[in-house]
Amino acid sequence: MTEWFYVRDGQQNGPVSFEELVALARRGELKASDNVWNETMQGWKPAGHVEGLIDTSYAAYERGTPPAMPSNPYAAPQSNWSESLHSSHVELSEIEPGSDVIDPMDCMSRGIEITKRKFLDIFLIGIVYLGIVFGLSMVSNIIQAVVSSGQNPGEPTTASFVFLIIFQIVFQIFTIFMQLGLARAGLNIVSGKQASIGMLFGEGNKLIRAILASILYGIAVMIGFLLLIVPGIYIALRYGQFMTAIVDRDLGIMEAFDYSSSITTNNRMNLFLFWLLAIVAIIIGMIPCGLGLIFIGPVVWLASLVAYRWMQYGRDAAKDHPGTDTPMLTGI
Repeated sequence: MTEWFYVRDGQQNGPVSFEELVALARRGELKASDNVWNETMQGWKPAGHVEGLIDTSYAAYERGTPPAMPSNPYAAPQSNWSESLHSSHVELSEIEPGSDVIDPMDCMSRGIEITKRKFLDIFLIGIVYLGIVFGLSMVSNIIQAVVSSGQNPGEPTTASFVFLIIFQIVFQIFTIFMQLGLARAGLNIVSGKQASIGMLFGEGNKLIRAILASILYGIAVMIGFLLLIVPGIYIALRYGQFMTAIVDRDLGIMEAFDYSSSITTNNRMNLFLFWLLAIVAIIIGMIPCGLGLIFIGPVVWLASLVAYRWMQYGRDAAKDHPGTDTPMLTGI
């Protein structure tokens, strides 16, 4: 029996039989624009192009054809940004890594545009994220103070020391969990999709990979900084997209590092300039009693994700479709 794989809402599924695919299509769980693959095919095809899978009248009704998918069904699925743009579709394909170098100023400008456009949603998501992270940090400080009370200064007991270490580890794990959710919300925002507070808690299935990858990344960067700083900066720039890649493409640890290394080709110097610009913006935002960070913080966050999309799909990923206020991130 031939095994089939299919991509739905950016997630790869399978293997299933052809009969199961037909049943999915009849229930409306597989659309003509969703990609399918089996081992007899050279590459992925829209379901509407596979004879006998989806009714031809329905397939013709759906507009636009998704780009080709990788020929390996076990490879990470391509990002699916399919959105309707007033009954039209703009399709973007992944570019050759490094063929369209990011512009730090354009990324920052795009971050400003999106922040102004979606400020309320961004503000609410940010408040919940920061509230939880800072709240847990305050709890950590309180527990540390309680545990340390009654101890001789500078002579904490072994038990209290172990307890504090364990709590710090739990705090770091929870912080990574929240960062995964924040990345998902941010990717949706810059891609013209809906983002919600609930997304902050929806990426738990990637937590173990993110924890191990963060440990490896931290060790590599630390070793690099010990080697006269410059190697550390290079490692940070080359592999720094790993967390976003894990969220965006559901990659494994080494796959995420490889993907980050690939898309940052010819972009590492510009990424360095981008982060210098971001630091300047953050400093400026701190001047009026830190109130400017309410706006500048989201701008820098979203601008960094715009840079990520730009490295994937080129400069068109940082533009609106003409005549709309929706980003040109469709058909991917």
